[in-house]
Order: sequence, then C-alpha cells, then structure tokens
Amino acid sequence: MQLRQECEQALRGDWVPVAAEVSGQVLPLADLRVSVLSFEDDRYSIIDHAGQVADAGRWQLGAEASPATLDLEGNEGPNAGRRVLAIVAIDGDRLCLGYDMEREQRPGSWRHEPDQLLLCITYLRRR
Repeated sequence: MQLRQECEQALRGDWVPVAAEVSGQVLPLADLRVSVLSFEDDRYSIIDHAGQVADAGRWQLGAEASPATLDLEGNEGPNAGRRVLAIVAIDGDRLCLGYDMEREQRPGSWRHEPDQLLLCITYLRRR
C-alpha cells in the first residue's frame, strides 16, 4: 500500500512528452495532441499545443503490480465516457505511459503484440 501511495504522490504534477512510439515505431512528437499531461488529486488533463484542454477526467492507480496500472476515466474530449486502461512507470522525473489505442484492454507489458496498437509516451516532469 505504501508503494502505491508513493507512486500516486510522484505522479502528481505536469509532464511534457519527450518521446513516443506506436507498436515499436517512432511517433514524432508533433503528431501527438498532448503538449502537457497534468495529474492533480484524482483528476487528469491533457493540454494541446494551442493551450486548450483536449481531454480530461479522473485517474486512479491500480493495486501494486508490475507493471503498475493506471485507469483514466474521461469526462471531457474524445475519451468522454471511456475508460483507458494503461500501464505506467515512474522513475524520478521520468514517466512512461502505455495503452492500447484500439482495444479496451490493458497492455500486459511494454512490448506490443502483433495485433496491438500500443501507444507508449515518455514524459519528463515540467519544472
């Protein structure tokens, strides 16, 4: 339980994408709609390149697991009414977030399966 609380605390703040890939292929950062990913209390928001909220909702870390799990429940933007089942890794000021873009299924690892559209984004904490 303590590990989960530490992870929740570490996740809070603003994160800027520095790398992305889809199913093992590099995705240019300019192709991402996210400019800043923000976690506060139990809310998340994705700010686009124009400074507008593109997506927002609630977030919750799962029970201690490897990889750690994160649920994003959208209530604004394209994910409104949708639950995104993600995996997450936090190491200091570095955050990695991965989720399947097509299936409503949590990835089991950071390696994509042949029929999976796995989006992995690496973020650094914004200072």
